[in-house]
Amino acid sequence: MPLRELRISNIAVIADATVEFGDGFTVLTGETGAGKSVCINALRAALGGRMDSDMIRQGADSARVVAVFDEISDILRARLAELSVPEHDLLTMSREVARGGRTACRINGGLVSQSALREVGETIIEVTSQGASQRLLRQQWQRDTLDAAGGEGNRQARQRVETAVRAWRETVAALDQAQRAASADAEEIQRARDCIADLGPLELRPGADEDLQAECVRLRHAARIAEAALGLAVAASGEDHGGADLLAEAAARAAPLGGLDPALHLLEEEATDMVVRLRELALDAKRHADAISLDEPRLALVEARLDVLARVTRRYGSADAALSELERAKEIAGGAAGGEDRIQRLEAAAAASRVEAGRAAAVLRDARAATARRLERAVTVELRGLELPHARFRVVISRTPDSAGVDLGDGARVRCGLAGVDEVEFRLASGRDTVPRPLDDGPSGGELSRLALALASVVTEEAAPALVLDEVDTGIGGETAARVGDVLAAIGESRQVVAVTHRPEIAARAQSHVLVTKREIPGGPTATTECVDGEDRVVEVARLMSGRTTHAALTRAAELLDEGRSRRERGRRGTAAVRTM
Repeated sequence: MPLRELRISNIAVIADATVEFGDGFTVLTGETGAGKSVCINALRAALGGRMDSDMIRQGADSARVVAVFDEISDILRARLAELSVPEHDLLTMSREVARGGRTACRINGGLVSQSALREVGETIIEVTSQGASQRLLRQQWQRDTLDAAGGEGNRQARQRVETAVRAWRETVAALDQAQRAASADAEEIQRARDCIADLGPLELRPGADEDLQAECVRLRHAARIAEAALGLAVAASGEDHGGADLLAEAAARAAPLGGLDPALHLLEEEATDMVVRLRELALDAKRHADAISLDEPRLALVEARLDVLARVTRRYGSADAALSELERAKEIAGGAAGGEDRIQRLEAAAAASRVEAGRAAAVLRDARAATARRLERAVTVELRGLELPHARFRVVISRTPDSAGVDLGDGARVRCGLAGVDEVEFRLASGRDTVPRPLDDGPSGGELSRLALALASVVTEEAAPALVLDEVDTGIGGETAARVGDVLAAIGESRQVVAVTHRPEIAARAQSHVLVTKREIPGGPTATTECVDGEDRVVEVARLMSGRTTHAALTRAAELLDEGRSRRERGRRGTAAVRTM
């Protein structure tokens, strides 16, 4: 994502300036104090860096800086959408600060937090000012750079580790969830099992309590029921005086007279039918009386069963409610048995996935170790060509013991994340007798600047951000400066590079040249910027050489620019593919 434009208003010595940037390598030059570093600090502020009210130009109430980019990547567009940033063809990042300290951060005109502005800025530009590159000092970036140096092999190995670790984490998460669920439900499962033990042997069925209550009543009053049934039988058709016999005699006396009175005939027939019914009633009542017996053992059994059902009713509300609770308990107990089986399966799966993650991490570990040795040699060679003749670059790879981690094959478990088990740290020694030290503890700013160049020269990052370097030439001479210029031009073939320099050898290697000029006006000094080319650029390179524009200086400046163009052309022809290690 190339930087196309930087607009600065009321920052330090700059009242109003617009700096335009092209592809490849661009230099900013100008007199000391002209405002070159102000441009870099303003850019850093637009990317979410520090911006205090101290930066506001004298006499102004507020300051503002805007950085404009194009060729927005799909990944960044997706992140901007997550931040609810308005979508545009260009990416515009801006920062404002007022005298009172109030600041505003915007992306494409939409307000965002400073952390969001910084997050987006770090993905598109790496600013190194006297070695102060936050990216360079981050061990995560150092590990990513090591993997980028390993090319496609390391990338694929790292992808396999990420896939394996994600699968492992998902399985462990599922196991943890199942175990927590089992632990949380332990009491409920035990209650279900107790319920089954309590109700299961009772063999309850719907309506059982009502049926038993009716049977108990019949058993308790069996004698009286039998006596009443026998009374019905005697009354209906008892010997000599039963209702059936009496009615039969009366019907026999009325039968001869039926012919005389049709109505009497009908009554006689009805009486005859009633006699039959009474005798049937007597028979049924006698049979029922004979069937009833005083079954004391059955009564005791029924009463005992009713006592049990009374206890169940007191506890569950009714026999039917107890049946419903029993069914639920059976489901819970069954599920618990299935849960135990699932936990066992997940435990086996977690163990297998951890082994697989360890195998993948071991492959990546070996690939990184081999890449580290090659990267050390390549960067050391570059550093010695950048006037650090005794420099030694080291890549230290370490691991953290972790009993919950993976086994790489040696029996010791180590911590493993999505990027593997390796903790990568870059170290640098600049002197013959010095020990390589971590980058945030020892190397000077100039040394770190040259290390950043060396790394950018030998490692091509995928979707690498633009590289911005302030005072990249501090402490170097002519031949080294030319070498730095060549390195910057080479890096510019694959990514945008912007550098502030005082060395003509570096300026002559750039594809585009921005001149920063300060002049005195009423109200205080002010700086302006302009892109220079042709004779104007020759004049500026000559000034960088000797501070004057003599004929000799102009001639040598023209030669340096021709040499720079020739070197860039040869570099393009020699770059047939992206260079990785």
